[in-house]
Amino acid sequence: MKDYLYVIVSNMKNMTKYYDIPIKERQVDVVYILNNGTIIMSAKEFLPYKNKFLWVNSINIQRQIIALRLITDSSRKSIIAIFETGEIKQYPNVSKNFTDYSLLNKSGL
Repeated sequence: MKDYLYVIVSNMKNMTKYYDIPIKERQVDVVYILNNGTIIMSAKEFLPYKNKFLWVNSINIQRQIIALRLITDSSRKSIIAIFETGEIKQYPNVSKNFTDYSLLNKSGL
């Protein structure tokens, strides 16, 4: 079986379209960033801080992931940064080599 995600996207008129998206080529990372700059990337790391992010709408994040996968180049990745302050930022099409997520907490990005 191929490694594909089949997404059903419906518009306002309830019409349905199917998209065939290669998962491995469309990477979207979701990171949580605490006020002190700590980066949380795994479920195990997230558990102690879960109460700080109760405001996050998981359905909205899933929609953002799907939308970013559609626009992310196969040779790049996109990032969704969820800040403890209540802000959510998207960083589409960054280098797959980008790993210094602490830079996302800087004002210039």
